[in-house]
Amino acid sequence: MQTRNFIKYWSALLSALLVFLGYVFYTFNVKTYRGNQSSLKKEQSTYIQIPSLRVQRKGLIIFGQDRSGTTFISAMFANDPQIFMVYEPLWITQRWFFYENQYYHRCISCELQVVSSIMACNFSRSPASTKFLSYVSTPWTGALPVNIFDTPNFCNKTRDVRNINCPKLGKNPGFVDRVCNTKYKHSVVKVAPARLPREKLADLVPRVLLENPDLDVRVLHLVRDPRGNINSRINLDWVKDYPSPKLPSTAADLCGSILINLYHADKTLTDLGLKHRYKLVLYKQIADDPLGTAKDIYDFAGFKMPLETEQWVLETTKPSAETLKKELEKPYSTVRNASGNADKWREDAFYFRNRIIERHCKTLLDSLGMERVSKPKLANHK
Repeated sequence: MQTRNFIKYWSALLSALLVFLGYVFYTFNVKTYRGNQSSLKKEQSTYIQIPSLRVQRKGLIIFGQDRSGTTFISAMFANDPQIFMVYEPLWITQRWFFYENQYYHRCISCELQVVSSIMACNFSRSPASTKFLSYVSTPWTGALPVNIFDTPNFCNKTRDVRNINCPKLGKNPGFVDRVCNTKYKHSVVKVAPARLPREKLADLVPRVLLENPDLDVRVLHLVRDPRGNINSRINLDWVKDYPSPKLPSTAADLCGSILINLYHADKTLTDLGLKHRYKLVLYKQIADDPLGTAKDIYDFAGFKMPLETEQWVLETTKPSAETLKKELEKPYSTVRNASGNADKWREDAFYFRNRIIERHCKTLLDSLGMERVSKPKLANHK
């Protein structure tokens, strides 16, 4: 009996000891595990806080009607070696609509694909972007300030300008992607509403911003007083002057397009929380203060303006009399005497033309706070 009790006693003591040792072992391991986890979290936290070595690519979409200062601003960026500047690429997609209609209608959002590929330096991303590269070996518009695809970064050039060796970029989009990403810090593209299917900013711009979340893309909207815009178009023989019966519809169409794009820029981008990526600049601001406005645009885009670009702006907007005389013979030249250039349409000789434009552009002029012209003393009432 005593032996049996003795065995039970020691068995219970041994069980208690095993339980105690198990608890000690468990506690030690839990603390060690938690300590290791804490150290790991600290290491992870330290690692996460290390800034990424890859700088977010910045891009700018220049949007505006023809004859609104878009060519001047595009040429400014084209003269900046850090900018991948593509001017009016949608001239090419518009030609698909007229001459390759079956392809164009099979292509979903061709314009969006091309503009996004320029912003992202990724022409391999879609068939439309790759097809676009097959059309860039020759100028696609008369106002082209520079063909970026015909520059030394893409072509082997010698001093003899006739000896140019440019690869067929449409067959090698990966090469274009590499050059664009390694040779240029930022992308800029100029788009005119006339080259969009419905001429609306809302059909393109918000989607470019939303479908490229890894890019910092901004939108520069250039607007010119319609009286100055139409005056410039008349000088180029794009439209007929007063008393042409088509002048009222020309003014109404132009101002209607500008108004609807201003509305979409305000409402659509505000609703999407993207209004901070949008900037409106008037042509008169550029004409009155070219360098100051140019610096403001660079700051908005997040680019750094090089000294050579500042010099280009000054030389282009304050040319010598001899240089200006030569450049005035070129219809798409960006060289102009900026002083007073925005108000040349105010001359008394244009009074009756301006009155018609004001009548059909009343809402736009009011929304932009633009004053009406005064009646000349010698003008007869008509």
